Amino acid sequence: MANKQDNDGLTLEARIDALSPQRLALLTGAFIVVLAVLMAFELNEKVTSRALETQLRLERMVGDGADSMNIAIMTGAPAREALQRNSAPGYVAFYHLSPSGDILTAEGRTDIVTIPDAAIRSLDINRRGDIVLDLAGGKVAAFWRPLDNGEILLAAAPARDMFDRSRAWVIYAVILAAMTLVIVSLMAAFIRQSRAAVEAAHALTTLTDFKTALTGGRCSPWFFQSEKRLVSFSRAFLEPLGLGARDRHFTLREISAIVHPQDLRSAMAIFSGEPSGGHEGVVRFRDPGGLWSKVYLRTSRDATRFDRAGVAFDLSGAKAIAPGAAIAETRLRDAIESIPEAFVLWDAHGRLAIWNKRFTSIFRIPAKVLKPGLTLDEVSTCAGVAGDVLAEFFGPLDGEDAVENLEVPLPGTRWAHVSRRRTVEGGYVCVSTNVTDLKRRARAQKKKERELERTVEDLEASRRELSEAMQKYQYEKYRAEEASRSKSEFLANMSHELRTPLNAINGFSEVMQSELYGPLGDTKYKEYVTDILSSGRHLLELIDDILDMSKIEAGKLKLEPKRIELEKTLSECTRLVSKRAADANVKLTTSVGHAPPVWADGRAVKQVALNLLSNAVKFTPEGGEVTLTVEADLDGVTIIVADSGVGIERAQMKKLGAPFELAESHFAKSSDGSGLGLALSKSLMELQGGILALASQPGKGTVACATFPRRTDAKVRLPQFVRKEAYYLVGAEQISPNFSATQAAE
Repeated sequence: MANKQDNDGLTLEARIDALSPQRLALLTGAFIVVLAVLMAFELNEKVTSRALETQLRLERMVGDGADSMNIAIMTGAPAREALQRNSAPGYVAFYHLSPSGDILTAEGRTDIVTIPDAAIRSLDINRRGDIVLDLAGGKVAAFWRPLDNGEILLAAAPARDMFDRSRAWVIYAVILAAMTLVIVSLMAAFIRQSRAAVEAAHALTTLTDFKTALTGGRCSPWFFQSEKRLVSFSRAFLEPLGLGARDRHFTLREISAIVHPQDLRSAMAIFSGEPSGGHEGVVRFRDPGGLWSKVYLRTSRDATRFDRAGVAFDLSGAKAIAPGAAIAETRLRDAIESIPEAFVLWDAHGRLAIWNKRFTSIFRIPAKVLKPGLTLDEVSTCAGVAGDVLAEFFGPLDGEDAVENLEVPLPGTRWAHVSRRRTVEGGYVCVSTNVTDLKRRARAQKKKERELERTVEDLEASRRELSEAMQKYQYEKYRAEEASRSKSEFLANMSHELRTPLNAINGFSEVMQSELYGPLGDTKYKEYVTDILSSGRHLLELIDDILDMSKIEAGKLKLEPKRIELEKTLSECTRLVSKRAADANVKLTTSVGHAPPVWADGRAVKQVALNLLSNAVKFTPEGGEVTLTVEADLDGVTIIVADSGVGIERAQMKKLGAPFELAESHFAKSSDGSGLGLALSKSLMELQGGILALASQPGKGTVACATFPRRTDAKVRLPQFVRKEAYYLVGAEQISPNFSATQAAE
């Protein structure tokens, strides 16, 4: 029986170990490998994207640079200035080459990107082309275009990444290392838990074996609690005596009631140490039927009255049977009952010999029905449930098989591991272990494995979709940039083509209006000439605005900020607008004598001021008033243009600043204009790091504010009186004391 319990204990430890930390480690390693492969694919996509971006930018730069160089050749401008205007961010070098391949001019990061003369002469530079050169400093991408005079413009940059950004593999390596560390830590914790579970199972097995041994010998430890005056016994000792089916505490008064009067003094001396001197002896206990059973009590000779414990042996039946046989039979019966799982023993003739209560409870067999000598069919007939399972898996083995181990379904969605083996005398012993929890954990683990596989498949699909989306994005981005460039080039070319005949029309109209070669004759002709000149000048202004917008959108408009005398500039603007205001019967009032200098581009300041004044005059009805004032602080100067026009709804202000957009009002529709004035002003203020804002109320008028910095990187803000009502076309939506010009530009 001891060997059987050892085998059961080993089986429990083996099943706990069957959770397989090695298997979890393999699964974790596979997951990390799959994750690393996915990151490797993504890293490759990142490197390819950067190289493609470098090639596209270089191709565009060399095309724009060739156009600038051709214009410089036509106008006689220095080639170095044309190259400087096309300088770009990143490690890009421009080489101006002779038809024979000699370097005439070099600009940009030639200290980083250096191409030897021999490498240049090996290129076919007589026609446009591109190549990736493998030089000593690394691979270099080069694009070249022939110029109109036979010379060549070559642009070069590192082929890997023209911006020399940090290596993409570093980020992915850090992410993979962090995830690997977390997963390995979790796996190590699980392995430690598994080992702790094995140790706990071993301890439980040892405790069960110890308890089984004590129960088999009808032996029990006892403990005396001196404070409460209680004596404790285990169920294994009390149940055979009929004193209870559970562990129990007895008071000394209760002990005196169940101990024979002649043995009471000896029992009290052993249990409590009073009177002293008693350490062992045979004491008679009375069962509920009034019979006496002999019990051998013992404690240590060193036990004190405050710390006493010992053992009790049941000596019942010692006179009727041999002591060895009685002890063996008692141990056998108690050991079988103490087994936590079902146990049944069949003799060599296939008849029932021994069983325990766990066996009867599983199959709901009444305890009074079973008795030794029943056949398997008779026992299965007595079963309340699952009699077929009992007959098939819990009876003697068929054939010559000596051992059988298998898992069997039990009533109530439970599972048991049934082990049947032949005994020495030819009988069979059958023991079942409840493995329901292990089966559930195994199913849960398989479910998690399937979920993990689906997750890996989803990640792979997401990676493919992301790669396709990235390729589409790059293609669409390239198309959008090409379309924007083509539009800007078309507008610029068209504007140049239109300005030539318009200049002639305006010039001849001015000659005819001045009647330089004699009178025109009828006065109607003079009116027509005046209309032609007015319309031509208006059309020329629109074309100039369109040309400026196209330059801004193409990024070719370069401002030159410097110290500007604002008072002089505003006075010139007032003189230019005064005639238009007089013709429209609008009173123009200016107060700019105190205007301090600003740090800005002179042409841009003048154009912004003219646009604001022109809009105010244009949208102010006859008899209205337009006022130009200046307000300054330590950091900036604000040009304030106020009119008494019809005003603008705040909801309509969102359209202002977009090219060719006019605010929706009946007065705006009746006024001429392309809608480019505010758009140009907005773009110019963005380039200068200033603020452009409007405050308006329908029927009361509009206040337009343009704030310029007084020095480089100065913090600019609107005047206090207009901040609350202002709608910002350029600048932050909330102006605080920490708002700076550079922040406004961003």
